[in-house]
Amino acid sequence: MKKLFATMLLTGFCWLGASAQQVAVKTNMLYWAATTPNIGIDIAVGKHSTIGMTANYNPWTLGTDNKIQHWFLRPEYRYWVTEKYTRLYFGVHAIGGEFEVGGFKLPFIGNRILTGLPTHYYKGSFVGAGISIGYQFYVSPHWNIELSAGAGLARLSYHAEPINGPKTASYTNRKRILPIPTELGVSFVYLFNSKK
Repeated sequence: MKKLFATMLLTGFCWLGASAQQVAVKTNMLYWAATTPNIGIDIAVGKHSTIGMTANYNPWTLGTDNKIQHWFLRPEYRYWVTEKYTRLYFGVHAIGGEFEVGGFKLPFIGNRILTGLPTHYYKGSFVGAGISIGYQFYVSPHWNIELSAGAGLARLSYHAEPINGPKTASYTNRKRILPIPTELGVSFVYLFNSKK
């Protein structure tokens, strides 16, 4: 995972020197509030189009046995109705990553998605795709604030381990396709090479 972040940052810094393109770096404050460090890079490819990638990583165990460990990448194409990095956009994206969660009950939905979540760790991976909508508010020539939301379908492949008790030698891999939220954000956006 560290190599992935380093590669992403190095690639982003290489693009910063390209004067013909406008590059934005962002971070989602809602993910930070959920103890998930994250970074995103967007590159303008036309007057109304950007392509980007966000990376999220959460290595934590909360308390003695509550895990919300995960990482995921989300490449995205955005079409901006007015102009790039300005006001309303619509996007399509892919998403993929790995997770190890368990030891707690999810608010509102309980354990309906992953039965036994309070007593088991669920380990696995996921891939999916979705659509998004968002809006960027102008703050200054180099700063915007972005509101974003997205949803899609993901294919999960996972197995469960009991939190307390003997670990089984072999696991039954389960596969499911689920509708999932793929994005929910309030992000700070820094624009390089800004022409505003």
